[in-house]
Amino acid sequence: MRLFFLVALACAFVASAIDRVDAAPTASLDLTASHVAYYADRFVLVGDGSVRLHLSDGTVIRGESFAMDLKQDRYLVAGDVRIDGPGVHEVGAAFSNFIDADRSYFLSASGTPDRWTYFGLDWADRHPGRQQPGDAFAFPDTGTGRPYIVASGARVIPQTNVLFDNARILTAGVYIPTPRYVVTISANPNFYQNAFAGGRFDIGEPYNGSAHSLSAFHLRNDPVNGTYLSFDQHFVWNQDYIVASVNPLTQEQRQWNFIGYKRVSPGLEVRGFFQLNTQSFGPLSLPLDSGSFANIQVNGALPHSGFSFSVNQYNWYLLAIQPGDTYIHRRSHPIDMSFSWTGLQQHFGKSPLAYQFKYQLRSGMGYAHDQYGEGYYPSDAQQELLNGGFGPPDLWYHFVGASLIAPTLRFKNQMALSFTADKQRTWYSEPHHVDVTSGTASLSRAFDFNKINTYLAYSLTETADYWGADQLQAYPAGMINGIQYPDTYTVPGFGTYSGLDAFRGLAVTRNYTLGIIYTPTSYFNVAVTARRFYDTPAPIPGLYGQPPWQLTTDIRARLARQVQVDVARTYYFNFANLRWQPQFQINFSP
Repeated sequence: MRLFFLVALACAFVASAIDRVDAAPTASLDLTASHVAYYADRFVLVGDGSVRLHLSDGTVIRGESFAMDLKQDRYLVAGDVRIDGPGVHEVGAAFSNFIDADRSYFLSASGTPDRWTYFGLDWADRHPGRQQPGDAFAFPDTGTGRPYIVASGARVIPQTNVLFDNARILTAGVYIPTPRYVVTISANPNFYQNAFAGGRFDIGEPYNGSAHSLSAFHLRNDPVNGTYLSFDQHFVWNQDYIVASVNPLTQEQRQWNFIGYKRVSPGLEVRGFFQLNTQSFGPLSLPLDSGSFANIQVNGALPHSGFSFSVNQYNWYLLAIQPGDTYIHRRSHPIDMSFSWTGLQQHFGKSPLAYQFKYQLRSGMGYAHDQYGEGYYPSDAQQELLNGGFGPPDLWYHFVGASLIAPTLRFKNQMALSFTADKQRTWYSEPHHVDVTSGTASLSRAFDFNKINTYLAYSLTETADYWGADQLQAYPAGMINGIQYPDTYTVPGFGTYSGLDAFRGLAVTRNYTLGIIYTPTSYFNVAVTARRFYDTPAPIPGLYGQPPWQLTTDIRARLARQVQVDVARTYYFNFANLRWQPQFQINFSP
């Protein structure tokens, strides 16, 4: 008896679930026609000739013409319409469906012509004669331009994506064929998460997609690997996502990346990033070398503030260590973690003057272990650090910092003056602390209805590592980054530089920046930026510091609807016999 009751209850539940699915809005539409076209600038999908539309509940709608506005989520089938499905066999002149409103409208031609209105896809409830919207059977405007994609068929997942079969994509005036292509129309930004390293060129070929996934191959180029093929896979939910990639896929050195994000609550989120680096002849062959990196970050909201907790784990070498191997980094598995608190921007007071100024506070603490590998540390780690060694195996630190934001002063002729300042002090478990102080003042002005924007900025950054009475031991004459250099140092191929004996753990960088940005149209942009750096100690090529004079030109232009090119190059005014930056920076993006 108990078994019979459970079976009956399960059957009733399944039957009710099926009934709810039948009455619910369609989850997908499969379209075939003699000619299928997609107009990207209007987000309109059309089909002409022998239209066949298969809905997710099993209903098939046939006609001569089809049109769907992918933004408004409404579609229309017109001309000798036939509807066949579970519990429905009708003929008529036109059928339309407003997915978001969960309403379907039909011009019946059987018996006495009439207008029927369905709620969802409940074909048993016709609602004849009900008043219908004036645009219920209006075709969307496709404009006068050529379609971006032509295909033999398409699968539409409302508010998510459209998958085209035997697609031809309009690129630089020519239709390029591809077996399948997916256009993502979702407003969910998680579909666009990137798990690749930076590149100069990227052409994506999304070939498969569903309501919660997207698969794509990418043709990419970067200065290190050249031109290669990559792959990424997306899994997306309302607020969570997973992205996995192999980059490059066709080179011996590969990065296997995995990014996962979870929104636990409106005030708590968790993000994980995992990377496996391998060197092998094939993607699945035995690696010759392998290492990994992992990061987990937790961000949360507090009253008038927020916190962040981060952990990094490095594995320099994952393969078995051979006997007699003395390469120390192969035994290194450093880990570091930090916890930080950041307050919201606050006004200094309620008086008219104090209210214009804002400040923001922050603090935190951290821990680092095994940064240089087992066996790197001498018995007296602190003394070795003072002598320029690599430091102790364990290091704790904590810090406090504050930012000041002055009000923006606006003058006539669209001129504006702004100022910000920041200071942070970090204390370490070794007897020293580091102060970082920075400030920026900028003056900007717009011309010709914001087509031309100019700005002049001055910034100052000072970094000071204080060891108290041990200052000269921590930074003996000519010591930089733990390496001893003579006062006069010759860089092969660049020249001779002097003054290193003056460095005592204090560094200052001053920077003047003049920029001009010209944007005549939304399709073209030119930015020219001139910078003058004053570094103390003076920069030495190959060691540290910025070239004193720099002039950068950056040109951005849209070549096609889905292709933008960014070309940049910098001139160094013969610093260390270097005039132009060795390579152009060329990036292609959507």
